[in-house]
Amino acid sequence: MLKRQIAETVLIEMARQQGYALNGQEQLIIRTRLNSALSAKERYRQRMTAPEYHWRKPPPRR
Repeated sequence: MLKRQIAETVLIEMARQQGYALNGQEQLIIRTRLNSALSAKERYRQRMTAPEYHWRKPPPRR
């Protein structure tokens, strides 16, 4: 969580240094897009490190 806050702060500070004054809506957009990108990255990492799936035929009921 701390990394996300640092990344958000860095992006807002970079925009400020380039002369942009971000309002609350723009900050919300930055926050949500950053969170969605980092979440997608984490989901991809979990998929790539998950063990391989092996389907097994279910045993007969009788």
